[in-house]
Amino acid sequence: MQVYAIDFVQDECLKITLGQYIPRESPVHALDSRVKLFVMGLGIAAAFQLDTPVGMISFALMCLSITLISRIPLARMISGLSPFIWLFAFTALLHVFMTPGKEISWLPYATIEGVESGLKVGSQLIFAIWLSTLMTLTTSPLDMVWAMEWYMKPLGFVGVRVDEIALLIMLAIRFIPLLFEETDRIIKAQKARGVDLESGGIISRVKALVPILVPLLHGVFRRADDLAVALTLRGYKPGIKRGHLKTSHIKTSDCLIFLVISSVMSGLMFL
Repeated sequence: MQVYAIDFVQDECLKITLGQYIPRESPVHALDSRVKLFVMGLGIAAAFQLDTPVGMISFALMCLSITLISRIPLARMISGLSPFIWLFAFTALLHVFMTPGKEISWLPYATIEGVESGLKVGSQLIFAIWLSTLMTLTTSPLDMVWAMEWYMKPLGFVGVRVDEIALLIMLAIRFIPLLFEETDRIIKAQKARGVDLESGGIISRVKALVPILVPLLHGVFRRADDLAVALTLRGYKPGIKRGHLKTSHIKTSDCLIFLVISSVMSGLMFL
């Protein structure tokens, strides 16, 4: 079955959900962003400590439960993970053929220990990206960056411009879905104009990317210039302390949820 490079790029751009935000009325959305950011970091650390099938199954059920509670469609989450399948598969294969141990008779250079290690590491990567995607889907970019800035406040005492770093992170997060949408729009526009993006060999298909990359880069620079003008008109100047439009306070429910989830993840780490 022939797979066209342009169609593959277009499909992957539509599937990736990392960096997107889906507003919902759910306990996960209502949770304080600082708590969610800490829990995400703790969850990723716990995921890479998993070493038993029971622990991995329990962690997967926990991620599934949080996804259902957040009212994020499970199909949307799966489609967001599917573009990273090649990363999971490549990492797992490296472990299969590079981990020393008892060799498999019907598969040269592969070991049983390598298969076990590959499945473990591949699952750990899936859990890490799952939690990261769930964080971005349930937290607005502004709240996420505000939480990062709150955690980086101690760096301000040693001269680090925390507010500028937070602004850069927010702009990067906002630009990720915009770039994917822009790429999808350009591909459809070029096809509508009759540009042949699919026929020919590898070299021809690489050349076919030029009508996509050129307007994409032009659009990126145009958006960056518009953003610079907007910041200038709003009186933004580096080094000046700015206020926040919205401030949040950690509630008792946030603390209880934080303690419960942290206890569960810590238990899985030592299971």
